Amino acid sequence: MELSTLLILAALFIAFRIYQARSAPSTPIMSHGKVSNIDNEVIFKALVSSGPVLVDFYATWCGPCKAVAPKIGEFSEKYENVRFLQVDVDQMRSTAQQFNITAMPTFVMMKDGQEVHRVRGADLKSIDDWLQKQ
Repeated sequence: MELSTLLILAALFIAFRIYQARSAPSTPIMSHGKVSNIDNEVIFKALVSSGPVLVDFYATWCGPCKAVAPKIGEFSEKYENVRFLQVDVDQMRSTAQQFNITAMPTFVMMKDGQEVHRVRGADLKSIDDWLQKQ
């Protein structure tokens, strides 16, 4: 093959890969188990309106958030009667402000749309204790 043909093919390949990367659905970095990543305020309000819900407010750049995510995923598999949601505070700023989230991770436990307990930081024992009571 000629050099110009190789260059054209390389350019097309690079353009295709860039297009593919930008059009691919973004998967949440913190996704584990049966935890649902929420990026829409209306959906968030609907999902927290009934039953016990654990909301994990996290940031993709947060080291402790990444460290506890697998354990929260395990909890979501173990406690099937509780709905597990994760909210990226950078994507859903208004929701994070509404809940006065100032540290990550922050776990807000809700029942029928009302906050009943809150854990700031990666205190897995406190989270597990609440989940066992549900």
